[in-house]
Amino acid sequence: MKAILMFATAAVVVSLGANAASAADFSGKWKIEFSVNNTPATVDCTLDQSGNSLSGQCIPVMDKATASDLMGSVDGSSAKWGYDVVFNGNPGHVGYEAKMTSPTTMSGTLILSGNPSPFKAEKQ
Repeated sequence: MKAILMFATAAVVVSLGANAASAADFSGKWKIEFSVNNTPATVDCTLDQSGNSLSGQCIPVMDKATASDLMGSVDGSSAKWGYDVVFNGNPGHVGYEAKMTSPTTMSGTLILSGNPSPFKAEKQ
């Protein structure tokens, strides 16, 4: 019985360790590139990860752009975050659904006021 208990405890420890190792770290400065209506665009995001929560700011790379505070979540190697914007006087929402493809790259879908566009990002 003691051997079975020790084996079960070891299996739980190994399982917990594997889950912790598979969690991606999205923290850092990211250069995100995508296209809107065939027009290339870039957004710089600084992501701060605390456990499964994301916070930080994103700013479009363009004249007179202002940073927007973001909120989101991480689930393993996937993350979702978003923020509200006003562009040319029109309110909108920008959402991201990302998958970490390496420690310095991610890809996914940017959703701008309901319109999806694929994106790629590199950690700076």
